Amino acid sequence: MGGMMPVRVGFVGVGTMGAPMARRLKGAGFETLFFARRQAVIETLQAEGLHYVQNVRDLAAQTDVVLMCLPDDAVVNEVGSVVLSAMKTGGVVVDHSTVSPYTSRRLAAEAQRQGISYLDAPISGGPMGAEAGTLAIMVGGEEEAFRRCHPLFEAMGRHIFYLGPSGAGNIAKLVNQLIIGITQEALVEGFVLGSRMGLDPKLLYDVLAVSTGESAMLHRSVPNCILQRDFTPKFTVDLLYKDLRLANDLGRGEGIRLLEGAVAEQVFREAAAEGLGSEDISALVKPLERQAGVVVEKRS
Repeated sequence: MGGMMPVRVGFVGVGTMGAPMARRLKGAGFETLFFARRQAVIETLQAEGLHYVQNVRDLAAQTDVVLMCLPDDAVVNEVGSVVLSAMKTGGVVVDHSTVSPYTSRRLAAEAQRQGISYLDAPISGGPMGAEAGTLAIMVGGEEEAFRRCHPLFEAMGRHIFYLGPSGAGNIAKLVNQLIIGITQEALVEGFVLGSRMGLDPKLLYDVLAVSTGESAMLHRSVPNCILQRDFTPKFTVDLLYKDLRLANDLGRGEGIRLLEGAVAEQVFREAAAEGLGSEDISALVKPLERQAGVVVEKRS
């Protein structure tokens, strides 16, 4: 690949986020290969001109850069090891999954031994950001590999950050997820309290939207999800629970007290235990609503 733009890219993990990201790469002119298990996904992407490869090993052997967007550390370890064992020297692996920075560093060290570069490049912006190509991409790893892959990142994202050595991308992402989880929990408590005390939650939203309690999470979760009672997953309770566990594990490992993080993890664990794991994170409101005997919804 040298300093040139990569010609052939491979994508593993063409799910809610990965599929639109792979489409953006294809749309930007990159020859894009992918591996998927679900027949419907395979047929859809093939019809759009992406090339299906039957297994991860072959995909890695045929491409200059492999991008992964996978659910958790166990899958990243498993798939990452296969990719590294099959990839040509000089290749780059870009992991867009949200995993522990310790996982990223371990795989980066393994990659380095084989003459392959490994970037952890978690993303933020949700499915809409993936479709629009406006993701935030936070990258850790070798700066030279980051520069080589910059054209790929530009095809998928609007806010691209190089944060430093291996693991730095995932540290930034876990900080973001920690703040999301704590904020979501605060919103739920505030809106249940206000509703229980007789306030119209839509008016409460209007007040907070122009007050210091305003946040990106307020706009994300309240008007279109909680008030409309639409808990269709844009980002699931299970996934954020996983991220909060990773963030808190990091805090414990480094001896840093993350009190609110621990509370948020507990609240998300309870929501998952109540069967809300596959619903949107805004469904965190439901257990507290039941306890308070109130529903936070639009009143007119």
